[in-house]
Amino acid sequence: MTVLHAESGFTLNQSGAIARLSAGYSLRVDLLESWLCRVAIVPEHGFTVENSWMVAPDGDVPWEGRPRLDTSGFNCQAIEIDQAAVVLRSDSMRVRMQAAPLALEISQWRNGGWSTIMQDRPMAAYRYLEQRGQLLHAQTRRVADRHLGLGDKSGSIDRTGRRVRCLQTDALGYDAETSDPLYKHVPWIIVGDDSNDYCGIFYDTLAELAIDLGAEHSNYHDHYRSVEVYEDALVYYVVCGPELSSVVPRFQQLVGKPHLQPRWSAGFAFTSMHHADSDNAQAVMLDFIRECRQRDIPISALHSGSGYTTGEDGRRYVFTWNTRKFPDRDGFFNALRQAGLHSCANIKPVLLTEHPSFAEVAAFDGFITDADGKPAIEMFWGGPGASLDFTNPDTVAWWQNGVRSQVLGAGFTATWNDNNECELWDEQAGLHGFGHRLPAMQVRPLQALLMIRASFEAAIERQPGLRPYTISRAGPVGISRYAQTWSGDNKTSWHTLRWNLANGLSMSLSGLPLHGHDIGGFDGPRPTAELLCRWVEMMALHPRAVMNSWKPDADMEVESASGAAPPAEESRATLPWMHESVEAHVRHNLRLRYRFLPWIYHLSWCAHCQGTPVVVPLEYYYQEPQSIGEQTQFLLGESVLVAPVIEEGAVARQVYLPDDSAIWYEWKPGVTLDASDNTPRSVHRGGRVVTVAAEPGDLPVFVREGAVLPIAQEWPDHQPHNAIIVCVTIFAIAAGGLLEQELFYDDGESWDFQRGTAQTITVSVECGEQRVQVKAPSRWPAEGGPVVEIAVVGLAGRKLELIRHE
Repeated sequence: MTVLHAESGFTLNQSGAIARLSAGYSLRVDLLESWLCRVAIVPEHGFTVENSWMVAPDGDVPWEGRPRLDTSGFNCQAIEIDQAAVVLRSDSMRVRMQAAPLALEISQWRNGGWSTIMQDRPMAAYRYLEQRGQLLHAQTRRVADRHLGLGDKSGSIDRTGRRVRCLQTDALGYDAETSDPLYKHVPWIIVGDDSNDYCGIFYDTLAELAIDLGAEHSNYHDHYRSVEVYEDALVYYVVCGPELSSVVPRFQQLVGKPHLQPRWSAGFAFTSMHHADSDNAQAVMLDFIRECRQRDIPISALHSGSGYTTGEDGRRYVFTWNTRKFPDRDGFFNALRQAGLHSCANIKPVLLTEHPSFAEVAAFDGFITDADGKPAIEMFWGGPGASLDFTNPDTVAWWQNGVRSQVLGAGFTATWNDNNECELWDEQAGLHGFGHRLPAMQVRPLQALLMIRASFEAAIERQPGLRPYTISRAGPVGISRYAQTWSGDNKTSWHTLRWNLANGLSMSLSGLPLHGHDIGGFDGPRPTAELLCRWVEMMALHPRAVMNSWKPDADMEVESASGAAPPAEESRATLPWMHESVEAHVRHNLRLRYRFLPWIYHLSWCAHCQGTPVVVPLEYYYQEPQSIGEQTQFLLGESVLVAPVIEEGAVARQVYLPDDSAIWYEWKPGVTLDASDNTPRSVHRGGRVVTVAAEPGDLPVFVREGAVLPIAQEWPDHQPHNAIIVCVTIFAIAAGGLLEQELFYDDGESWDFQRGTAQTITVSVECGEQRVQVKAPSRWPAEGGPVVEIAVVGLAGRKLELIRHE
């Protein structure tokens, strides 16, 4: 083990400074923004992996990545070094260096003085373990520090006291409270102190990491946290706050803001492996859509599992079709289009050795290879296979041709990039690396990122006028530039329901704002009526709402109004109407989703433009003691509070409403809104806990005064995501208040919003003692845009004056 020391002071270097370290290493510090600092520990031979694919301040990176120490895309700060050459500073950030052993103190200028935001451990802060090929970084940890972030990790959103790994894993049926690692690679830690000041640290590496946030304790050091990186170099970024609501968007800006998915992707979608695996899959899937229409279940998309690619041996071969299951493929997709549904195809980045194209891909070295240059054969779902290598341009071209011809060209609307954790076991495996061979184990998450990008760009090439929709289960920070994601193959249980909520809130804080959880649970037993109902309620107001299941060992009893049992395979699927006793509740809450869909879509646009998450924990906006760590409630934007029921048998729940200066209105779902708003509503003062009734089917939702929400009133049955009438609902404030809200609603699918034709309206509200004046247009300006109606909640006897304009 080598503890690194500084052997020189700082010398200026472009946007920062460099210093010579022991063991042939060098230190480079760059002050890239007023709120952003980068630290690099570089070995004498340079980086084994020279480029970064996660950092994207310009919005994206070249296919081959960008140099890890590139400064392009940043507003580099004017800097100076003190006379002792141990302090580097700009107007807003300062880095102080301790030489022996090396340790850094990073400070931010706040309120007229320097405030330390991160400090390395005084002893052995940077260690290189030669035998393991690991570099370790240790920082001091205050006892009151809290640790958020890390993406789709299990358990509490505060990771303090845990030791976790960043190592993508296919974690079927994981424990949502304790399992680790899971599907994604997110080496991003947010640190909050007892003053509710926040900052973040992002480790820019695709190698495996072990992150200790207080599980380890040593007699020889004060409290600390540490990171072990499975490479011999270290690059990390420090993101300043101090507000949590500043740290998260700044991190999103660093790694690239999320793609604005088409609006239909925010609607309800359904899939089940049992449907696509059925021997008569085409008929089963079309029967499901007909049943949705008959039962008035609103739906926007049908996702197909990989059953459409199964061969006669039952194994799955990507970019092939089982014509026995789908005897009339064109008729199938025509029926979906006539029903107004979009469709997504499950595709996998591994070819089994029996795949008809295996030899073709091997011939151009399209697979990850072993030490002898042959395809690295690993165990995959269904048998031995080899992972495609997306750092080879020939592989990308082959993949994109398959997406265009066999997926999108066949009739699917979008791609569902699945099973892309790239679980390699061969430590000698290598990649093409765009012409520079790379060790595969050090960049495993890269394969998922480039797979998604390949699918994304193939969709654009085929239909350049339409925004693609892509989904990915795995991947590193940066996948939101192309794709929506979800928490993977969750297990059906009340335990999962509770902890998936926290898992998702963590993703919101970690550069993955467009996420969801499989409604009803993917793995395990079939959900009970109550559990299914509560799962639909919780996901009704999340960014993604997809019902997905695989129940090979589930009880075959199916509650059915007709009493007729469907065929065995598809009867295992979780269905919206599988429990007659809660079918009406399921329908009601899916309709609630479509009522709020204009707001969810607006927040998705905000995420795309500003990097703000769609759903967040309470502490994102409110730093009261009761809000800190609260993870059984969430905010949809700043002013809508959702408190799903996550306990079996509950018919009421306690809800904390933040901010004792605020008024919160209890949402009344199903009530027709009008301008006078005479509907009685429960009104609560914030800063306290209230107990509300929550019978199955009733999702507790509260709206803060001052909110201006676009609520869908009417929509076409075949396209519920495209509202015909949107009621802009204003929750008025007391006399003397002014409100102004910009709201986005475009055609839902084109790139026109990037060309300066974004369809926004501005609603202005003046709240006086005698009247409430509202200025708003009569409809959105987009061609075919919805009619705009107005409703005001909280008039309190005041007159409503409505001024319309075009």
